[in-house]
Amino acid sequence: MKETKALRKVKKLTSRLTERMEEIRDLMDDMEIEFEMLQKQITVLEKHSSEKTTASSSPSNEESEDPEMKEEDEEELDLENTTSVFVKPKF
Repeated sequence: MKETKALRKVKKLTSRLTERMEEIRDLMDDMEIEFEMLQKQITVLEKHSSEKTTASSSPSNEESEDPEMKEEDEEELDLENTTSVFVKPKF
């Protein structure tokens, strides 16, 4: 009798752990996606800041930067519209 009760408890525990591991995998996937987006945004901002310094030295480059700036703004909007990760409270 004790062995069957212990076995049921262990099975219940393993099912809970399996569910938790799936939740954590999903959270990690979301975090990896957001991290990649942040890295991409950093490279865009670095590129933009380096182009700004070169543009200030030569005014003719400002006209060619406008399409690139629009693309960067669109990427920034994508970053702002990402879903946030929500963890349900335990209680």
